[in-house]
Amino acid sequence: MNKLSPALALVLLATAVPSCASSRSQTSPEPLITQEATALNAPERWAFGPETDGEVAAGWSEIIKDDALLALMDEALAANPGLRASAESVRRSEAFLRQSRSGLLPSLGASAGASGSSPFEDADLSENYSLGVSASWEADLWGAISSDILASEYDLVSTEAVYRSSRESLAAAVARAYVVAIDAGNAVALSQATLTAQEETLRIVNVRYELGAADRREQVLAESDIASARDSLEQALAAQRSAVRALEVLLGRYPDGTLPIPDTLPAVTDVVIAGQPADLLRRRPDIVAAESSVRSAFANTAIARTGRWPSLSLSGGVSSATSDLGDLVDPAALALSLGIRLAGTLFDGGLTTARIDAAESNGRIALANYGSTVLDAYADVEGRLDDVQTLRNRAGYVETAAENARETLRLAEIQYREGAIDLLDVLTFRQRSFQADRTLLSLRRAQIESRITLYLALGGAI
Repeated sequence: MNKLSPALALVLLATAVPSCASSRSQTSPEPLITQEATALNAPERWAFGPETDGEVAAGWSEIIKDDALLALMDEALAANPGLRASAESVRRSEAFLRQSRSGLLPSLGASAGASGSSPFEDADLSENYSLGVSASWEADLWGAISSDILASEYDLVSTEAVYRSSRESLAAAVARAYVVAIDAGNAVALSQATLTAQEETLRIVNVRYELGAADRREQVLAESDIASARDSLEQALAAQRSAVRALEVLLGRYPDGTLPIPDTLPAVTDVVIAGQPADLLRRRPDIVAAESSVRSAFANTAIARTGRWPSLSLSGGVSSATSDLGDLVDPAALALSLGIRLAGTLFDGGLTTARIDAAESNGRIALANYGSTVLDAYADVEGRLDDVQTLRNRAGYVETAAENARETLRLAEIQYREGAIDLLDVLTFRQRSFQADRTLLSLRRAQIESRITLYLALGGAI
C-alpha cells in the first residue's frame, strides 16, 4: 500500500485549517430593524385608555376569573385540529434546522458487493468481492452553511411565534365564543320574558274586550305582537344553538349543541394593564415572527452571495477488492484514496447576480412587512384601549336608559289597566324596554370581549 505523500498531507492541512478558522461576516439587519420600528415615533405611553402602567399580565388566568372558561380554553388547546397542524409546523422547522446543521459535518458511507462471471463455454464461476468505506466533507469557506443554519434558526423562531399566536388566538376565540353563547342564552331568556308579558297583555285585552272596554283592533294588535315575540324567540333560540355549536367546534368536539352553558357572564379583571408601546415589540408573536423573517431573509442573502466563490470539498476512503472473500480485510488488499476538489462557476449568464438581487429584494420586503406589522400592532392596541374606555363610559348611560325604560313600561301597564292610555302605547313602551335591556346585555358582553381582545392584542400569555 502506498504511503500518503507529505505534499498531499500539507495541501489537506493548508486547506482544512483556513476553512475551520475563517471569520465570516455578513450584513447585520439589526440597525435596519431598529430604524424601521423607531421611524413610527411611538410614544412612551399609549394615547388611548388609562391602562398604561405596570407589567402586562403573564397569563389568561390573571385576566379571566372563571374556572369553567379556563378549563374550556385548556381543552381547546389540547384538542383543536388546527392547532395540532400548527404544532407540526414547528416540528418541521426543527427538522429543517437539524438538516442545515448536518452540513457542517462530514458524510460517511460504506459499501459491500459481490459479483460472479463465467464464459458461456465454461461453467466455472469467477467470484469477486469488494468492501469500502468513504468520507466526504465540504468546507464552509464563505459561510454558506453557517448562514443556512442561521436562516433555519430564524425560521424556527418565526414558526414558534406563529404557533404561539395560534394558541393565543384560539384561547381568545374560545373565551369570546363562551361569552357569545352566554349572551345568546340571556337573549333567549329576555325574548321568553317578553313573550310572557305579551301573552299577559293579550289576556288583559280579552278581559277588557268581554267587558266592552276594548275593541277588536286591540285584540288583533296584541295577537300580532305575540306572533312577533314568538318569532323573535325562535331567532334567539337559533342564535343560541349556533353559538354553542361554534364553541364546540373550537373545543374539537362534535357540534351537536349539547354543551352546557351557564347563564352568568364570566368575571374578568376590570382593568387590563397595557404596559408601554415598546413592550409590544417583544410580546406580540406576529412582530416576533416578522422580525425573525427579516433576519432569515438577510441570512439567505448571505447564502446567495457565496455563489460567487468556489467551493472546496475533501474526500477519502479505504477500499478492498479481491477474488477471495477471506482476503477482503487483508492489509495487502486495502487501498487508500484521498481527494481535494475546488470548483466554481466561470460564467452562468448572470444567474448568481440575479439570485443575489432577488435575495436582497426579499430582505427589503421582509423589512417593510416588519414595519407594517409593528404599525398594525400599535393600531390594534390603541383601538382596543379606546374600545375599553368607550364601553366603560357608555355603561352608566345604558344602565340608566334600561332602568328608566322598565319603569316607564311598568307605569304604562298600570295606566292601561285603568283605561288611561291606549294599548299601542303599552306595546311601544314594551318594545323600547326590550330594546334597552337587549342593548344592556350586549354592552355587558362587549365589555368582557373588549378586555379579552385587548389582552390578545398585547400579545397574550408569554
